Amino acid sequence: MRRIVLDIKGGLLAEAVMQALMASDPDYVVYRSSKPEETIALCRACRANILVLEVIRLGIWTLDERLKIRKEAKNFGWDCKILLLVDETADQMLAAEVRQAVKDQLVDNFIYASVSPAYLAGVIDTL
Repeated sequence: MRRIVLDIKGGLLAEAVMQALMASDPDYVVYRSSKPEETIALCRACRANILVLEVIRLGIWTLDERLKIRKEAKNFGWDCKILLLVDETADQMLAAEVRQAVKDQLVDNFIYASVSPAYLAGVIDTL
């Protein structure tokens, strides 16, 4: 069973991602963090295998803030893969920064918000 925690700002997007993941594989158990301040506690409580963090330029969803959460997640004592979600059409510069974070091995992978649910599930399956 793969335990996935989503920390996505928009409720509609988060709900769509949750439904797509649960429909793609019966072994996925998906949890949604209601706010970034609760993400680490939720990951600990469910022993998350994968943490999906949306990155935007506003407030507590910036790349720097997401990397702080990533740092805490890497200290869990078990392997929790980090996947960043970014809207490449809304902010191409931010998308480039997210790709660089993967190249620098700060996170395990990234995905664009415009991909299909099947592709997202496929990427998560490879983590």
